[in-house]
Amino acid sequence: MKLRRTVAAGVASTALAAVAAAVPVPPAEARWSFHDSAVGEVVVAPDGATRADTCRGRLRAVAGWATFVDVGGGQDPATVPVPPDAFSPVRYQVWEAPAGFDGFDSASLDQDTGGVVFTDAEGVAHPARLAGSATTPARSAVETPRPAGGDPGRSDNYVFTTAPFSVALTGVRTGDLLGLAPRGSGGGIFVELRAVDCGLPVRGARVDLLPGSTENVVQPHVAADLLPVRIFGSPRLQVRQLERVRLGEAAPVAVRAPRDHDRDGRADRVYLFAQGDTDIQCVDRGVVVTGRAGDRERISARSPIVTAGCSG
Repeated sequence: MKLRRTVAAGVASTALAAVAAAVPVPPAEARWSFHDSAVGEVVVAPDGATRADTCRGRLRAVAGWATFVDVGGGQDPATVPVPPDAFSPVRYQVWEAPAGFDGFDSASLDQDTGGVVFTDAEGVAHPARLAGSATTPARSAVETPRPAGGDPGRSDNYVFTTAPFSVALTGVRTGDLLGLAPRGSGGGIFVELRAVDCGLPVRGARVDLLPGSTENVVQPHVAADLLPVRIFGSPRLQVRQLERVRLGEAAPVAVRAPRDHDRDGRADRVYLFAQGDTDIQCVDRGVVVTGRAGDRERISARSPIVTAGCSG
């Protein structure tokens, strides 16, 4: 089960292209993933990174409690009783996956040691390393219960209590695969994260989502749609050096050859993304393009969008 988080709207499109990375982005509606006992988490993405990233030295997140609300049947979230344990603290651990594993699908809790082990195709167990742990403060009631997915048309789970927390990570290197999980909830599901070097400077970039369109209309429920994004070269950004480019959570499914689209003498490049991989939802009013410009810096550009084909 994957963590979900909305990114706030920013600037950049055919008519709005320049992006300043130093401009703070206010948080938008949170998207949540859930473990057993309705424990949910949303990780705060570092600047220039995605919701599946965290700084290699620290993880910041919010823990919550949620439950099913039959809004379609007329149930009012404000009338749902919230149990006392919804306000209790939650204990978390962060585990580093052993080498050779690219996901936590094969991870399980060792009942004898309390540790996490990965089982390979031959049935051999490989221990994970504990990279950090923390206990949240007592969770507090949210002002208004909100849909867990940020979109009432896609999720009937509503979040009722939350508490922020931060985990100091030890021995974590850039690119390491991490798994965040609560302890004591009976859950075996991990929120997967990649460690990034948050010490690298984050540079703004000029992008054009859906070149030729001034409205940037995206249909979140049409997974097969391809979303093109043009990244413009500049005196400080050579598109041939870009790596790990993402639109929201999506890696490109195709990359076109560099071409000087705006005729400024510098190469630009178009990336194609599968809409179903981006995690754009109906509540979104913007999406973030991120990437690495060699080993020296990261890029981040925000583009406004208009969602269509949504219920409600």
